[in-house]
Parts: sequence; C-alpha cells; structure tokens
Amino acid sequence: MPPPPKPGVIPLGPLSLGDILGGAFTALGRYWKQLFGMALVAYGAAAVVVGATLAIALASVRPHLDPVFNPPYGEDPAGADVRPVVIAGVVVLVVAVAMGLVAMALVYAAVPAVLQDAVLGRRTGFDPVWRKAWSRFPAVLGALALQWLAVLATMALFVVLMVVTVVSGSRHHEPPAGLMVLFVLLFLALIPVGLWLWVRYGFAPAAAVLENQRPLEALRRSARLVNGAWWRTFGILLLVGMISSVIGYFVQLPFTYGGMLAAMPLLISSGDTVGPKVTAVVIVAVLYLVGMVVSQFLTTTLPQLATGLLYVDQRIRRENLASSLADAAGVPPVAPPAVGAW
Repeated sequence: MPPPPKPGVIPLGPLSLGDILGGAFTALGRYWKQLFGMALVAYGAAAVVVGATLAIALASVRPHLDPVFNPPYGEDPAGADVRPVVIAGVVVLVVAVAMGLVAMALVYAAVPAVLQDAVLGRRTGFDPVWRKAWSRFPAVLGALALQWLAVLATMALFVVLMVVTVVSGSRHHEPPAGLMVLFVLLFLALIPVGLWLWVRYGFAPAAAVLENQRPLEALRRSARLVNGAWWRTFGILLLVGMISSVIGYFVQLPFTYGGMLAAMPLLISSGDTVGPKVTAVVIVAVLYLVGMVVSQFLTTTLPQLATGLLYVDQRIRRENLASSLADAAGVPPVAPPAVGAW
C-alpha cells in the first residue's frame, strides 16, 4: 500500500510519535511568525494591564508601605496599614491570574487556526490567524476555564481535609494519626485524578476552534476523542512537554549569561558612579526578559501544536478525517486508516 499523501506538515493517515513530533516542529518552523506574533500580542497586552494595575495599586497604598515594611523596632505594623496593602496585593494577583488565562486562551486559539492551514500545506498570514483565533477566543476561554475548574474541584477536597486536620490539631494539640494518613492518601490520589481530567479535556481548544464548538460541547468532544487513547495522549504530551522545557531552558541560557557578561565590564569600571550600574542592571533585565519571552513561547506553543496534531490523529483514526483533508488539499483520496497504528 502506498504511503498516505503529505500535503502539509503531517501525512494524511494515522500518525506515529515521529509524525507528531516532526509535524509540531515543522509547523513551528514554518509558521513561527504568526504564532510568535499572536503570543506577543496576547502576553504583551496582559503585561500592560497587569503593570497598570500594579502601578495603580502601589499609588493607592503608598502611604501605608513604609509603616508595613519598615515599622519601628520591636513593633508590629498597625492593622489599618496592613489591610489596604493586603487588599491591593490580592487585587493585583487576581488581575494577573485572569490576564494570564486570557492571554493563554488567545494563544491556544491561534494554534489550531495555524494547524488548519499547516496540515493542508497552505500559506497563511498573521491577519487570517488573528481573525480566526479572535472569533473563537470566547469559546476557548470558556473551555479552558471549565477545564481548570474541573481540575481545581478535585483540589478542593484536599483543601477541605487540610482545614479539618488543622482544626482538629488545634483542639487536640495534634491531629489523630488516622486523619493524617487519610490526608496523605487523598493528596496522593488527587494528583492522578487531576492529570486524568487535564488530559481528558486537552483537545477542547482544538474542538472549539476547528469545529466551532461551544465550551461545554468542546469538553465533551475532547472526552470522546481521548476515550480509549488516554495513555497514548498522556505519554506523547508528557514527552513533548519535557522536550520543550529542555529546549526553552537552553534557549534562555545565552540571554541570561550574555546579559551578565555584557554588564560585568560596566560594574567593574563604574566605581562609585551610579549611571553605569543602572545601565548594567537594565542590560541584564532586558536580555533576561527577552530570553524568558522566547523560552515561554516555545514551552507554550510546541505542546499545543502536538496536542492539535493528536486531535487530528484521533479524528483520522475514528472518523476517517483523512479523506476530507485530502479533498481540501487537492490530493488523491486516502484509504481508511488501519486499526491499532500507534
């Protein structure tokens, strides 16, 4: 039997581990401008919002900062000073988490939008990717929020038991041994449950973008596609995550140490002059941030590309999607996939 056609980054047949890894790296290499542009817009906007929130928060509690962080020797900060600082910190934290989720949802929506053309071997630009991702952004954001809630719901059990343990310990000076054992066992049991839920709903962003599914329907669609292939999906995503983390680490190293090496002559020759020291700090900070942005882009985008290709693979295996893709790409028809190909 002849090999399946390959109009784009993957062959139009059941995908092996090599096909998925090669397809993810090829898509990243061909469409990095579109993907990096989307990530830059998403995380850049999030950084601006969080920075503005932090500036407003600091300005609003400035009179309370010195009494809280530099109280008179031997005295505790007054509650009237601590309370506004804590509230401001909580507000900044909530805004940062919310904007992080929003930025992540936009990037997660952009990856399937790129893969839609990458699988067919089509060229695309930033504008089409932006329009597609932005149109499906609310659905992807909703799906991600529900996915996080499903995982966090399991963690809530752990928190409840922890509170019970602390309360029991405060009454009896130390919690009962049986409750402590149950506490540890539940914690160990919740880790695989959280992983299981995360993988089970991992295809939801792709379903929301490529099938125009609503958030809840996207989660259900993901669960159906992952059913029977959980371990394979988990293993491949774990491997891709490890690879992307290692690549991201080594990508960031030159920026980190390059900044230190560039700043060292300024620090050595500055003496008591403040200007060169400030310049050195700015150089280190800028290069470190650039390296962090590039590293974060790789560690976020590469696993999502692999997730999107796994989604396509499951549809090829279960629904003979390859025939529809071949028609769209204008290549010869594809035979139904062989059952059991890994």
